[in-house]
Amino acid sequence: MRQRAVKVAEATPRVLHINVARGWRGGEQQTWLLMRELAARGYRQGLCAYPDEPLAKAALDLEGVVTFSPRQCLRRPWTIGNWGISHVHDGRGIYWAWWLKKLRGIRYVVTRRMQQAPKDRFLTRLAYHQADALVAISSAARDGLQSFCPGHEVFLIPSAHSGLTPTRSATPAIRDHLMTDPANILIGNAGALRDSDKGQTILIQAGEQLRAAGYPVELVFFGEGEDRAVLERAAQGLKWIHFPGHVTPIEDYLGALDVFAFPSRHEGLGSVLLEAMTAEVPIVASQVGGIPDIVTDSVSGLLVEPETADALATAISKVIDTPDLALKFSTEGRRVAESMGPERMVEKYICVYDSLVASARE
Repeated sequence: MRQRAVKVAEATPRVLHINVARGWRGGEQQTWLLMRELAARGYRQGLCAYPDEPLAKAALDLEGVVTFSPRQCLRRPWTIGNWGISHVHDGRGIYWAWWLKKLRGIRYVVTRRMQQAPKDRFLTRLAYHQADALVAISSAARDGLQSFCPGHEVFLIPSAHSGLTPTRSATPAIRDHLMTDPANILIGNAGALRDSDKGQTILIQAGEQLRAAGYPVELVFFGEGEDRAVLERAAQGLKWIHFPGHVTPIEDYLGALDVFAFPSRHEGLGSVLLEAMTAEVPIVASQVGGIPDIVTDSVSGLLVEPETADALATAISKVIDTPDLALKFSTEGRRVAESMGPERMVEKYICVYDSLVASARE
C-alpha cells in the first residue's frame, strides 16, 4: 500500500492551498475537508496560512502537507518549493496567488464563496482575470463572479458536509446542559455571530413572537463573532436564549435541536445547512443567495423572505405544529446531504486541477 501511495503522489499535481483568513468559518472547514480528501488520495500539498490560526494547526494532522506563513509566501516565494497549482480559498488570498504566478509562474484556481461580486478595484480585477480557473460554490456566487469576469468560465462546485453524524446517546445530556427545561422546543442557529450577515437578531425577534404565542421555545446560537456582545444585549433578561460559543463535536449539538433556523441576510451557500441535514434536523432558512441550491422550499425545508421575523416565526411554528412535515424535511434533507459528500467535492476539484495541468503541457 505504501508503494502505491507514492506512485499516486508522483502522478498528481502538487497543490499549494492559500487561505489567509482569520478564525474558522465555513471557508476554512471546506478548505480542510478538501485537503483531507486529497491527502487520502496521495496528493502532496502545501498550505499558506497564518501559523497561529486553527486551519494551519489542523493541517498539521494531515499526511503530506507542509505549511508556510503568508509572509514567507509573499516576501520569500523562492523558498516554498515547487508547486504545480495554487488554490485560493478566501477573498484576500487571491493576491498571494497572483504574486506567486507573477514571480514563479504558478497557475492558480480561485474558489469564490460569497454571493456578491468582488469589489471593483484595479488589482482585484487583474487578479481574478488572470486566474487560470474560477470556481463558485453556488449559483448565486457564480452569478456574482460571471458579472465580475464576463467571458470567463466559472465552474460550479458546491461545498460538502463533514461526513460526521450525531451520537444520539449524547442528545439528552446536551439538551439538559443547554436548556432551562429539556422538554421545551430547541431552535438552533450556527455560524459566525455577525448579524449583518447571519441575521441573528431576526431569529431573536421571531423567538419573542413564538413565546408570546405560547410556544415554549428556547434559542441557542452556536459560534463566536464580532457581534456577540450586541446579541447578548439584545437577549438580556431572556433566559431562554443561550450563547454557548464554539462547541465540539458540532454534529452532536445539531442533533439535539428540534429545528435549525438560518435567517441569513445574504449567503454564498451556507454549508452548515448540510451539517444540519446530515443530523436530520428540519430547516427553516432565508430565501437568499445560494441557500435555495441546498434547501428546496416545502420539500427539504421551508424558505422565507429575508429580513422578516414574522415570516420566520410563522414557518417555525408550522414545523412545530406539523410533525409529519418535520419528518419529511428531515428525511429529504438527509438525502440531499448524502449527495453532497466530501468525496464528490474532491473529485470535481481534481478534474479542474487535471485540466490545468493538461493545458500547461499543450
